Amino acid sequence: MRCHLILFLATAIAAASVAGEKTATKAGAAKTGAAEKVPELNLDGIWRGYVVYGKGENPNRGSVHMELTIKGKHIVAKRLDGQGAPLGDGTYRISSGRYYVIDATENRARGKGRTYQGICTFAPDTMKWCTANPGNPRPTAFETKGQQFYMVLKRQRAAGGVKK
Repeated sequence: MRCHLILFLATAIAAASVAGEKTATKAGAAKTGAAEKVPELNLDGIWRGYVVYGKGENPNRGSVHMELTIKGKHIVAKRLDGQGAPLGDGTYRISSGRYYVIDATENRARGKGRTYQGICTFAPDTMKWCTANPGNPRPTAFETKGQQFYMVLKRQRAAGGVKK
């Protein structure tokens, strides 16, 4: 059950990062009701990484090795630890502030409609996403602990060095 939640969260995160048209609420704008546009994030492609331990001191190791495939607002996650088991699929909504805030909603029949609240950051080829299990508060730090999971994912390159 914990692996399914982690994997779905990763899927939700990946989906959240695909956003390019989302409305963002900045710290000052939230008080006035004004909204700012989130910068374009083209995260379509394949991302691989781990649900890391603790604060991610070793981003190349973790409790779950996974892959996210993002296309538009859709994200699909699967395990890469030999099982190849699907972890979930979903949609997302993203906004910005101190970190990007991401809310991912599960689409699978089992768990349909459950929302995973998270935070994420992006570098050119790295996505860091920390999310909480449904019913738990949004994480305030990037760390795997209690009912939250921290994922570090790297964008993959296709043959010829072109990003997928």
